[in-house]
Amino acid sequence: MNAFKTFSLEPSLSIDLDQLKQSYKNLAASHHPDSGGEKAEFEKVNLAYAALQSPAKRLKAYMEIQEIPHDSRGAVSNDLMDLFMQVGSLVQEADAFIRKKSSATSVLAKALLEGESMEVQDKLSALIAIIEHSQEAITANFPNDIPQEQLPQLARNLSFLEKWQAQLQQRYGALF
Repeated sequence: MNAFKTFSLEPSLSIDLDQLKQSYKNLAASHHPDSGGEKAEFEKVNLAYAALQSPAKRLKAYMEIQEIPHDSRGAVSNDLMDLFMQVGSLVQEADAFIRKKSSATSVLAKALLEGESMEVQDKLSALIAIIEHSQEAITANFPNDIPQEQLPQLARNLSFLEKWQAQLQQRYGALF
């Protein structure tokens, strides 16, 4: 599937996300089965939107169209290794606290954990912001003249960042 073609876009690493969202709303409305559209076409629109909305998936779609060989397996680059360690440590800390909070049975015990809960929430929020900043730093340099040999590593880095962000957001939500 060519996600760019679905939205009549030229293959590009950098796209206008507001324009994409508007195009998605229009296409989804016209292809929705409740509006007389075909389910398969509606699903295709949803998959294409998900691919273009995610910087990592967009980059992978771009590489496929440009026939740039890539392997999604591999390690994160060295410049993100420290962040990887921070994420791993905080996920463990958050999971331990979530277990502790879920084992608290009385209202008083839960109330006594509120300060620690706020501390974990703050740490999660701060690290999520760092990850978002890292994603923005990578995508800000998304002109189409990035050397092809760098694109697979950028795609892996973005995939890791998106995965870490989702893990941290899941833990953040579990605190409530």
